Amino acid sequence: MRTSGGVSLVEVLVATTLILLAVASAMSLVARGRGAYRSVETRARLEETARAALDMLAYEVRLAGYLGQLVPGYTVQGSRALGSAPSPDLSVTGGCVDSLAVDTGTPLAGADGAYEAAPGVPLGCPPSPHGRVVPGSDTLVIRRAAVSAAGPDAGRIQLESTREAGRLMSDGSRELGGNSLVHDLEASVFYVSGDATGAIGRPALRRKRLVGGSVPAFQDEELVPGIEDLQVEFGRAASTDGSREGSGYLPIDAFPDGAPVQSVRLWVLVRDDTGEAAAQRLPALAYANRQLGEELSRHPRLLAYRTVDVRNSRSRP
Repeated sequence: MRTSGGVSLVEVLVATTLILLAVASAMSLVARGRGAYRSVETRARLEETARAALDMLAYEVRLAGYLGQLVPGYTVQGSRALGSAPSPDLSVTGGCVDSLAVDTGTPLAGADGAYEAAPGVPLGCPPSPHGRVVPGSDTLVIRRAAVSAAGPDAGRIQLESTREAGRLMSDGSRELGGNSLVHDLEASVFYVSGDATGAIGRPALRRKRLVGGSVPAFQDEELVPGIEDLQVEFGRAASTDGSREGSGYLPIDAFPDGAPVQSVRLWVLVRDDTGEAAAQRLPALAYANRQLGEELSRHPRLLAYRTVDVRNSRSRP
């Protein structure tokens, strides 16, 4: 049978079938292309998140122990060991731990796999926004003076320093003469919360940060959503040839008490919360002292690390 135009029904059916096959093939290519694009986009988003977290942490680690005009490790007047009572004029509200801010003799501290200011010293100020941390994630405490000098500011803990002396103050007074400089005291507790602001169940890198006001206090702030693990390793002295081969990196709790931290290895695990259409098999991960097995998940993850030298270690190689 032929149509009025002279084309048979069989030819029409064959042509239609070929067109449908071509369309299906094109749709398959488009779908694969879109899937590849989503994968590349997801990878880029994870890398950007990891880079943001590591850049911020690395900046703080490099400056840990900076004391204005003083040499690193100088015993500052008003400094107190963690857990001991500070002088009344240097007390900080928030209920974290006594002398958490003013233990300038310990510029780098924290705890392995626990929400603590130091091994065995729990933080009394709860994590935000809902009081949960990611189990097994490390806590990192960094203390230093701000890079830029500032004017005296009552209600904020500050370091007044010369090349020969240094003192902590919070009343805006100056006692060390015209050659002294005043720097705000910076103290931060980095941790991984189980929840982001406005997103229950989405982990986030956060910190308790020392701020000023009517009285000094620790204020909680969100830094980078999507970080589901932070691991920190402290490094000992470099070898005589300047390399760090054999110097070793240890979990915070295993690092020798009183030994200067000269480098820090930072690990962040990032989770994408957009979600893929189908679950993927995520590979097992081994990093720092953590072991994560394979799992099926719609949320890809990325592990990244960075090794950072501490510029103000009190003992240089």
